[in-house]
Amino acid sequence: MSIVTSESISKSIEKIDGMNEEALDKLIETFAVKQETLLNYVMQAGVEYENEDLNAFSIYYFAIVVEAFLQEGIELNEVTDKIIEEFQEGFVYALEEINKNEDNSALFELVNQNNVMEFMFNEIEAKDEDGEELDDDTKTQLFIVTSGMIGLLNAAIKK
Repeated sequence: MSIVTSESISKSIEKIDGMNEEALDKLIETFAVKQETLLNYVMQAGVEYENEDLNAFSIYYFAIVVEAFLQEGIELNEVTDKIIEEFQEGFVYALEEINKNEDNSALFELVNQNNVMEFMFNEIEAKDEDGEELDDDTKTQLFIVTSGMIGLLNAAIKK
């Protein structure tokens, strides 16, 4: 079982945040070509939630998370519609458990990348450099989107 470490997440953040906009756009484009179905899945949430901010955050964290998997040396298959379909039932159940019982253990078990999940949880709750926080709707939506993304990438690890 391949687990992304905190060190790989830190390296990913350092790399992504150190890039100029043009280089970052190229990197995201490269990741998008390799994970087109996943990126479409992620971006659909912004449309469904009617939240433009969500898409901007989702693309940024898409880059961070994919890069973290790569920094760890984890090879990924492309996330396919079949992988998404197989993941979705357990994902909906895990989200219902959080909603009903405030129990996130089913989600962490399904996603199986605790370091990345903890990173995202901390990011979502943190204030930015201006002391601003995300609004509650965006926090919830970003948590759902990135949890799904992380779980799908985990499901796409080459065995």
